[in-house]
Amino acid sequence: MPEPGSLRRNTLWMISGNGVSLAFQAAYFILIGRTLGSHEYGAFVGVVALVNVLSQFSSVGMEMILVRNISRARDSFACTWGNALQISVYGFAALLILAMLIGHFTLKPELLRLVPYIALSDALLGKIVQLASRAFQGADMLNWTARLAAFTNIIRAVAALGLFFFAKFVHLHANALLWTRIYWLSSLVTATIAFGAVTKLQGWPRFSSIRLRDLTEGFSFALSSSSISVYNDIDKTFLVSAGQLYAAGIYSAAYRIIDVASVPIYAIYAAAAPRFFRDGERSVKEALALANRLLRRTVPYGMGIALLLCIAAPLLPNLFGASFRGSVEALRWLCLLPLMRGLHYAWGTAITGSSSQWYRTTTQLTAAGLNVLLDIALIARWSWRGAAAASLLTDAALVAMSLVVVL
Repeated sequence: MPEPGSLRRNTLWMISGNGVSLAFQAAYFILIGRTLGSHEYGAFVGVVALVNVLSQFSSVGMEMILVRNISRARDSFACTWGNALQISVYGFAALLILAMLIGHFTLKPELLRLVPYIALSDALLGKIVQLASRAFQGADMLNWTARLAAFTNIIRAVAALGLFFFAKFVHLHANALLWTRIYWLSSLVTATIAFGAVTKLQGWPRFSSIRLRDLTEGFSFALSSSSISVYNDIDKTFLVSAGQLYAAGIYSAAYRIIDVASVPIYAIYAAAAPRFFRDGERSVKEALALANRLLRRTVPYGMGIALLLCIAAPLLPNLFGASFRGSVEALRWLCLLPLMRGLHYAWGTAITGSSSQWYRTTTQLTAAGLNVLLDIALIARWSWRGAAAASLLTDAALVAMSLVVVL
């Protein structure tokens, strides 16, 4: 068993790497918002949300199997990495067919044309980057996990900058289709860097028969990730399907700010994941003790960032453009989400590390189902405000369920 890496060092790597990533992610959001406007930005994000819900199954959860296997036995890397790549290629083909079929019934024809580009970018190339990141995470090489997160946003920001100046130079009003044709190329560059880094530092993949236990556990992780994607993003697809592209645009812009504000929380739990698996292998109590120690950092942060977001919300139209004025109110509705995420991530990661992932997956599937029902009931009547209320109620329910399960 390898010696545990320093949690403090790994957290610092993730936070510093994510600091760079945050800066470029912010630049990317601002540039795309200003280039596309709220209407086209809403169309793009709505289709991305649909693909992301499905793309969690394209690797059948092998990214978390990589973390678990490598953190417990480094010599399992080659086989697990090879199996993950095989599954991801086959999964992408199935996902593309399914996404086009669902899109045929839920999206307008002009939006359906976005699906292949976004699927290639997020469900195949983006998945390779995610797998590489998890391989480094399991090996306690969090410096490379942080670098890959930064590379992803740097390259997207550069692509967005190129489109921004091109549109200005030729006096073109860029639309969502033009951006998706550029978007997938940025993912290709990042995936090439990620695969090369893993190969150089950890070795080549070895392709072998896939263990049934890995598939069943992986499927539970895939269900978990898809559930997260549902209760975080499916409301944008509901808004787009209802023809509310402006509402989808302003709500998505506010939600992306929430995602950015949540990055330090994700960084802490990403750094701690190998430790959770090692402590959890011994007992649930040890994993819970680690979760409670981390909460002493994330709860004060969540409270502080909620207050800051509420105060700074009027700056959003200055960043994204005048068409995003409605995002001010949306951000104030959503400002408590980072605090809630810190709570359910702490207890949820303790469950993942110490017992069957199916326990956590059950809570997340319940949250996803609740979110869909709330979206159906609230969005038709209250538009994005209904989506915001559904998000808050869903995350609050997930906090309560995670605590009950871990106890």
